[in-house]
Amino acid sequence: MGFIWALLSVALTSAAQLTLRSAMLQLPPVADLWALLMHLLHGQAGTLALFLGLCGYLASMVCWFFALKRLPLAKAYALLSLSYITVWATALWLQNDAFSWRGLAGVLIIMAGVMVIFMPSGRAQPQSANVKR
Repeated sequence: MGFIWALLSVALTSAAQLTLRSAMLQLPPVADLWALLMHLLHGQAGTLALFLGLCGYLASMVCWFFALKRLPLAKAYALLSLSYITVWATALWLQNDAFSWRGLAGVLIIMAGVMVIFMPSGRAQPQSANVKR
């Protein structure tokens, strides 16, 4: 069950990042704080995306909490790194971002790290000793 919570957190985090990116492209620059606040208060373009992105992050943190109750931190954290891959691939596919070999190299390194963490070790697991008294 911990894997399901972790993967749900990955999906929500990825969706939130892409939604927030979309919002930031529509909202005025943060440097012009007054224009940004007026834009948000009047519910203009980008406001809903900003709200949904922040709610996505909040929901992701709830999933992360439940994942950590059921998975060791090392495995849960490795799964969370999959969101980097998801965001990169989705941005290429849906938002027409430019492909870069550097981005692909980063994705391959992340995938290799996750595979190493989840690879079964060759060592035998210690078993409890059956001691007769």
